[in-house]
Amino acid sequence: MLREFLRLESAAGIILMAAALIAIIADNSPLAPTYDLLLNTPVSLSIGTFELAKPLILWINDGLMAVFFSSSGWN
Repeated sequence: MLREFLRLESAAGIILMAAALIAIIADNSPLAPTYDLLLNTPVSLSIGTFELAKPLILWINDGLMAVFFSSSGWN
């Protein structure tokens, strides 16, 4: 059943809308401070002396943008 849903062309849009709705509800509920704390959690990647540190929200934004723009050629 899940595989059938994911094969639909509209599946990505439905998942995106559901995630946005959950985020809006969380940000406008008593959970808002916890939600903001989660999004501002520092996450770092280090290899040797190289370190890349960003808040979680920026990792999410950059990662989703990369997936969005690279998926346009997945036909």
